Amino acid sequence: MLTVVTFLLVLATGILSISSVRKVNESIYLTLHTKDVLQLSDELYASILESESNLRGYSLSMDQSFITEYSRSKTLSLQLLDSLKNLTFDNKQQQAELNALEQDISETVRLLDSILAIVSVYRVEFDQGISEKVIKGKKITQKIKVQLQNINQREYVLLQGRNKGLNRNLNLLPAIILFTTLTGLGAGALLIYSLFQYNRQKKEADKQISDYQFQLKEQIERLNVSNRELEQFAYVASHDLQEPLRKISSFGDLLRESYKDQLTGEGELYLNRILHSTIRMRDLITDLLNYSRVSRKTEKEQINLNTILDMVKEDLEIMINEKEAVIKSSGLPNIAGNSSEFRQLFQNLVSNSLKFFNPNKNPIILIEAKESTPEELKKLRYYNSNKRYVSIHFSDNGIGFDDNYAEKIFVIFQRLHGKDIYEGTGIGLAICKKIVEKYGGAIYAHSNPGQGSTFIVILPES
Repeated sequence: MLTVVTFLLVLATGILSISSVRKVNESIYLTLHTKDVLQLSDELYASILESESNLRGYSLSMDQSFITEYSRSKTLSLQLLDSLKNLTFDNKQQQAELNALEQDISETVRLLDSILAIVSVYRVEFDQGISEKVIKGKKITQKIKVQLQNINQREYVLLQGRNKGLNRNLNLLPAIILFTTLTGLGAGALLIYSLFQYNRQKKEADKQISDYQFQLKEQIERLNVSNRELEQFAYVASHDLQEPLRKISSFGDLLRESYKDQLTGEGELYLNRILHSTIRMRDLITDLLNYSRVSRKTEKEQINLNTILDMVKEDLEIMINEKEAVIKSSGLPNIAGNSSEFRQLFQNLVSNSLKFFNPNKNPIILIEAKESTPEELKKLRYYNSNKRYVSIHFSDNGIGFDDNYAEKIFVIFQRLHGKDIYEGTGIGLAICKKIVEKYGGAIYAHSNPGQGSTFIVILPES
């Protein structure tokens, strides 16, 4: 009878502890999820403003680098919108607001593209013949700002409620630990009382209780450390780092626009370096956030990789046309995964080929899907014999690289070329690797200098 009572006490303690830890986990996840939505919303509005700023910069200076930045900002806006829709898929009210927002952003993009076309063809500035479009664009941007404020307001309400739930669950943990300890002591007392009859059972039960308490304490400590690190990272990335950069960039643009006639020689050079550094730092922060988000749990869906490639071509249309690149594909299958992540994977690999092109040739990129060979399957960290794998080859005729560095290029912040020669943060291929491995696949590359490169992505088919 005493053994049964002891068993019931331990069982009740275990159930209560597991339930409490699950509640803490759920509260942490919901809180971080809400913060992600707020972060993405801020980034989306900033990228829209950046697109307008780059377009204005191009109209004032006719500097082609603004076109590249404009294209990147436009692409980032669409990616952030997709990410927002994915994060709020279970919130009908937010989805309705985002659908309306998507229409306004699309209209803004079309309007900005039309202004870009006029500026590029007729070489006119904003105040020469297109003021009506500019005024319309400002009205749409203001409308987008209001929509994002509405989205943020709903998320702030959710965040307040979820923070209260998280604090409540964390405050209960000491009491649960105390209860667990007291329960263990009580069980020990009962076992001591029945020592002569249940000596072996008592020792085993004491050991199980001690081990479980130790594991529970370790798990709670890991959860607390992880939560603090994630919150600190999200806060620093979204406020302490990005906001000063936005101000530096904005005031720099105003300085260049207002004093362009007085800024010459070294003054203009220093200002351009400042603005270039802010762009690079912002890209680095954005890429780091993208890298950290890949490990988050996302909803899977059936993805047509041909559709993903079409979207990437549209995102990179300006760069493709500028370099007269040819992109061919064949046999791309359907894959189970998150469309936003696979869109990022394809865009990083295609833009990588466009970046490292051979200046003496028009870029040719061939994307082929084939059944994985036994040699390719050896690249997988965890091979599942019950699954069928497909290998997607991204081949180009670019400058290539030494095959001895084929593994180094997938390490975060590792670069084979100086940033003065080729722009970038050194995170793009690391993000590709993280996305592919998240879905149980592998990625590797082989190349030779001057003979182009081939990146092979191995994935389980849906």
